[in-house]
Amino acid sequence: MNVDKLWGDEEDERNCIEVLKSFYPQAIVYAPPVPGFAAAVKRLWLNSEADFVFHMEDDWELLEEIPAGILDLFGEKSVSQVSLMTKEKNWSVERRGMFHYARKSYRFLGFDLPIRLKYPNFTTSPAFLRGDFARGWGKLLDETLDPEKQVRSLRNPQLMQYVSKFRNRLYVGKSGYYVAEDTGRVWRDRMGIEKVVVDDASAWLSK
Repeated sequence: MNVDKLWGDEEDERNCIEVLKSFYPQAIVYAPPVPGFAAAVKRLWLNSEADFVFHMEDDWELLEEIPAGILDLFGEKSVSQVSLMTKEKNWSVERRGMFHYARKSYRFLGFDLPIRLKYPNFTTSPAFLRGDFARGWGKLLDETLDPEKQVRSLRNPQLMQYVSKFRNRLYVGKSGYYVAEDTGRVWRDRMGIEKVVVDDASAWLSK
């Protein structure tokens, strides 16, 4: 687990680790002196050893119990991520299917390329990943860029090429739709904090 001391002090950090240890006494906890979103993801994924990894950050809440059978969705070798459906994906399964993808126009040397490519869309919101896929993704992560944005950015072409061979399967659960909820956005609004992405690098600023 990774605990970044970003909007808290040393006491908050100790309390957070205490809560984590109360559930997972044997957990290895990283508490780096300098916070970093991509660095945290890279650190955790590269230190994983399991065949499957569940990634979930502290500002998400599961809306239902996730059955072990979710791993059956990895039946096809091309499926390397199974992500939980969330409102933020703004996705219609009926219209667009169960595999998450996106379309994007690219700029090169300041010019818009006359193409709009369809590509698999991967996420750092709550999801299961094949362990080898997570470690491969982590190895190629640029710590100066948002770990999710750089998957589909020419700023990290090696990573984009790596993930392009795989697919992200959506999981809609018993509800048939949202399975996890982002509570961090509400907290950020209450605290007057805004997430800003510039050139695929994320920053959290006080309004």
